[in-house]
Amino acid sequence: MGNLKKAEARLVQLETALLVVLLSTMVSLSFLQVVLRHFGKGLLWADTLSRYLVLWVGFLGAALTAASNKHFAWEAAAQREDRTGHLMHVGAHLAAVVLAGFLARASWAYLLSEKADAQTLFTVAGAAFPEWVFVAAVPLGFFLVILHTAVRLAESAEKLKS
Repeated sequence: MGNLKKAEARLVQLETALLVVLLSTMVSLSFLQVVLRHFGKGLLWADTLSRYLVLWVGFLGAALTAASNKHFAWEAAAQREDRTGHLMHVGAHLAAVVLAGFLARASWAYLLSEKADAQTLFTVAGAAFPEWVFVAAVPLGFFLVILHTAVRLAESAEKLKS
């Protein structure tokens, strides 16, 4: 369990760094758009890119809240430190993993359909990217939520044993 928690801690650091970069980019891009529009100009792609960045920031935030055990909880379980509370935590984490698994599977199917239709391109600052690259935040985000919640599930199950 120790190695798993260390690996997860490194993943959380990476997610946090990526979240800071994306959020800073989003805020800077929005500010730049406001300034440019004041002078009658603007970047055609900036609003769409900001929407995609919101998607990435949202899912990274969800993954980080799952890592800090604040994403899925039952208030009744959060208040208890006895066997019943640990059992409730196991049930809540298991339900969250299963539900996120279904959502990850559906979003993966959607991503594959977007990737198959690779003719949809999004141009950012003159460079064209397939749109599925930006939509990949959804299945990746659900996968990260599953990963972090599964670690919380293992911790809760370990507490239940003792």
